[in-house]
Amino acid sequence: LGDRRIRFRSRTWDGSWLVAVRIPEGAVLEPFQIFVDALAERLEGVELLDEVEYRLGDREELFETFLPDALLFLDPEGLESLASRLTDERLEARARELRRLVTTPQALALKRLIQLDPFGLWELFIDRLVTTRGGLSLDWMSGYLLSNDHRMLLILGKPTLPPQDLDFAMELIARVEGEIAAVSAEWETLIGPDPPPVPEVAIGGRHLIAITDAKLIRSDLVANLATSLIGVLVLFLFAFRRFGPLVFALVPLMAGLAVTFGVTALGFGVVSAATSGTAALLIGLGIDFVIVSYGRYVEERRKGADLESALMTMSGSSGRAVVVGGVTSAATFYAFGVTDFPGLFQMGLLTGTGILFCMFAVLLLLPAMLAWNEDHHERKRRPPRRFLHAFGSARVIRLCFRNPVPVLVVGLMVTILAGISTSRLQFVDSIQAMRPKGNQAVAIRDEIATRFGAGFEQMMWVVEGETAEEVLSLAEAAAARSAELVNSGILNGYDAISSLLPSSERQAAALDWLQEARGDRLDVERIRETFDNALAREGLRAGPFRGGVDLFARALSRSEPLRLEEIRQTPEAARFLDRYLREDEDGWKSVVYLYPPPRQWRREPPPDVVSAAAALGPRTHITGANVVSRFLRERVFKDAYLAGAIGFIAVAILLWLDYRRLRDTLMSLAPLTIGIVWMLGAMAALDIAMNFMNIFVSTMIIGIGVDYGVHMIHRFRERQDDSEEELFNGLAETGKAIVLAALSTIVGFGSLSRSHYPGLSSMGMVAIMGAVATCVVAITLLPAYLSLQRRRRAS
Repeated sequence: LGDRRIRFRSRTWDGSWLVAVRIPEGAVLEPFQIFVDALAERLEGVELLDEVEYRLGDREELFETFLPDALLFLDPEGLESLASRLTDERLEARARELRRLVTTPQALALKRLIQLDPFGLWELFIDRLVTTRGGLSLDWMSGYLLSNDHRMLLILGKPTLPPQDLDFAMELIARVEGEIAAVSAEWETLIGPDPPPVPEVAIGGRHLIAITDAKLIRSDLVANLATSLIGVLVLFLFAFRRFGPLVFALVPLMAGLAVTFGVTALGFGVVSAATSGTAALLIGLGIDFVIVSYGRYVEERRKGADLESALMTMSGSSGRAVVVGGVTSAATFYAFGVTDFPGLFQMGLLTGTGILFCMFAVLLLLPAMLAWNEDHHERKRRPPRRFLHAFGSARVIRLCFRNPVPVLVVGLMVTILAGISTSRLQFVDSIQAMRPKGNQAVAIRDEIATRFGAGFEQMMWVVEGETAEEVLSLAEAAAARSAELVNSGILNGYDAISSLLPSSERQAAALDWLQEARGDRLDVERIRETFDNALAREGLRAGPFRGGVDLFARALSRSEPLRLEEIRQTPEAARFLDRYLREDEDGWKSVVYLYPPPRQWRREPPPDVVSAAAALGPRTHITGANVVSRFLRERVFKDAYLAGAIGFIAVAILLWLDYRRLRDTLMSLAPLTIGIVWMLGAMAALDIAMNFMNIFVSTMIIGIGVDYGVHMIHRFRERQDDSEEELFNGLAETGKAIVLAALSTIVGFGSLSRSHYPGLSSMGMVAIMGAVATCVVAITLLPAYLSLQRRRRAS
């Protein structure tokens, strides 16, 4: 068939790697085409690229190689259009048109094409190719990948390795940038004196997107870790009013984080965008263990307990609450194991494991550090200052403890309003909306999509069969249905194997039509004689057009169908055939590429396309980015609800095993349950939509917020038989730790909310609202309910 013809027909537009050369408005094209020729030649020598494509091919060569088989590709409508162009009247009109063309300034440039295509059939075949090529706004006559507005030239490339190999991607971009710089330096030599400004060149594609994303992930990881750590330690210093507690918090946290990231390096090697927030999560959650434990130690020492008694109380009563809180928090993050999303699964596994590491680090290191600190101060005969800022929590708890009924009524009203508000929650299922803004490669891709009138959101029909003939027949039917969808405006275009190898039915119909037409409407001798006479009447010689007429005569004389074996005669042709047709252990498969209008049908496939696939039979399947988006939307809801249910049930079971009393278990879960309702209501009120990532925050809040109820109920169980004042004092001291723990979580997630990734940022914002809601419930509604229950028991 010829390599250029294959490349022309089976060009891929997946945006895997590309270079865009911008052209100033109104500029002469030739210098920029020379630049593209030189750059493409250099890129072809880059061993990191399998292919480099930048031209549609020479028009004359394309036509010369394409025409002998071209009639086999035409459908009945196309064949009739061909015959209508070769009537005596149309041949007379064509001769007059040729007479006009040879007197125009463009005659010299068009001379060879006119001689090869004297009947003007090029437009017939080009119209068909444009219809099946996704509505691309290309200047097909230029021979280059030139936008129809003449503002951009493209060079497409196929890298040898995927974008996930970041070292390869960085090497590739560096090599390409080097070649661009080298050709730009030769600009004056290439163009000659007084050249226009050096062309502006932009690189795009998935490899550059991967590199940019990787840099942002690394920067976010470092920024999240640094800002979370600094923010939490500043908060710790403010709360305890001395530098010593900073060390007590920093050493166990660093130990837990070091072990966690060591396990990460051994187990995964790399982290995803979602997992990059693990450091912020662990700092915000791990500091809770230090706050609760150290807060209880300070309380006991201020009451006059000696070192050993204070440490025993801290490690005993409070230690048990820390263990329960840590295990329940880890369990909820482990619930992410049910999801099929690798980033969330990885984040859940690492965060859950990191929580346990931080918990054990606090339980093991904090008592030893406190004992050493007391011994150090005793030798200096200077007792350490012990203080824990209440942040107003004691007054709030006292108010609620003394006025339980009004507080519970207000809490019920707020909960009802929040529950009603949740009905307004929106779900944004656009993956693109969760990408960071300002990614250069994404901007280039969008610019190219705008220039060339098509995006990269293609869909595909995959047809299957036991034999190649069966698959080709199905692909032909799918292509015919695709053409109907294009005519109805549902699709911009399609691309099928029929543009490379027509089905046997179409070829047989075309051959039968040709056999009949050769004796009548397409009689070669009539066409020659009529055309020669028409040329003579216009004062043109027939000789220069003889080669084109003979070439068309070869096309009319075709009597055998085009076969796969002919296409596979060259390795390059066979490689392009793999884009459409392939055989594997399950049989044969062919792909029909569908191109929806730009920026439409991103969330789901058009219903007409879905119904058409169903009508084509069970051997036809539809796939594509919008199909995946619909699947993700359905799967995310399922996984989120399942993870949340598993996490909640796991927490409930663990709490019951600790308390062995259903009422205490339910009271510990109350701040969590009510807090989640408040969180969802606040999201709706603040117009914060759910997305693929923050929908899992509800499960995370189970792990974050359950600790607050656990600590409050443990303290109540410890002091429930004491006087009301002693009970209040105990709850107030625990409330201090809960508020400080919530503030540390807010600070930790505050850095996460500043992430470059909108999905990750929204996770941080939603988690902050969840932490605030569960904390407020724990220090208001729960003390009020406990006070009411105590009064009822006393009466």
